[in-house]
Amino acid sequence: MQGTQIQATMFNEAAKKFYDRFELGKVYYISKGTLRVANKQFKTVQNDYEMTLNENSEVEEASDEAACIPETKFKFVPIDQLGPYVNSKDLVGENRLL
Repeated sequence: MQGTQIQATMFNEAAKKFYDRFELGKVYYISKGTLRVANKQFKTVQNDYEMTLNENSEVEEASDEAACIPETKFKFVPIDQLGPYVNSKDLVGENRLL
């Protein structure tokens, strides 16, 4: 399965709680963590974001069926070319570069 990797950081009690939980190649549902823009100096995976888990975070391994989560795909177009997408079933959103 191909997917996206994200780096997660844990300290103290959270590190103890989740040390044995994660396995390479598996899919997990994670909640009650913090997501922020990754510090490029310390990131180890190709993702612009990183997670921080604390002792209140929750991690659940996805079942084999749930591990086949469909990939989200985007088709970006200039705003002046959005006309054909209005009133269609496509989701139209805003993309900002900061």
